[in-house]
Amino acid sequence: MCAGQYLDMVGESEILTESELDDINSRKTGALLIAACRMGVAAAGGSGEMLEAAAHYGACVGAAFQIRDDILDVISTSEELGKPVGSDAQEHKNTYMALLGEERCMEMVENLTNKAKSALCGTFNDTKFLCDLADSMVTRRK
Repeated sequence: MCAGQYLDMVGESEILTESELDDINSRKTGALLIAACRMGVAAAGGSGEMLEAAAHYGACVGAAFQIRDDILDVISTSEELGKPVGSDAQEHKNTYMALLGEERCMEMVENLTNKAKSALCGTFNDTKFLCDLADSMVTRRK
């Protein structure tokens, strides 16, 4: 996560590509969710296949969360979000919204959500909670 934060800070003075944003966010939000998902599987004594599926799920949900966060910073209100909105633009931060726009960002969130749910298929028995959590990335308002 520290490497991701470092890259984020170093990149503040330049316009980043989508690939560079992906790399930074995978090292921050993605790394945190991958670790959490893998720890849950490891604590339950899951197989290597389950660990890999959990990592893929965590990476996809992490990316979807970050992109949705970028969207909400533009389209939400401070009251709804519970924090100031528009700060990314004011601080000239590199975001998916600034680079790609709302429509493309929503497509990405939906695609990542579907990939996250697909990662669970055939590997885990009861996936309802995790699928619902992934689905919430598309609709969350906070």
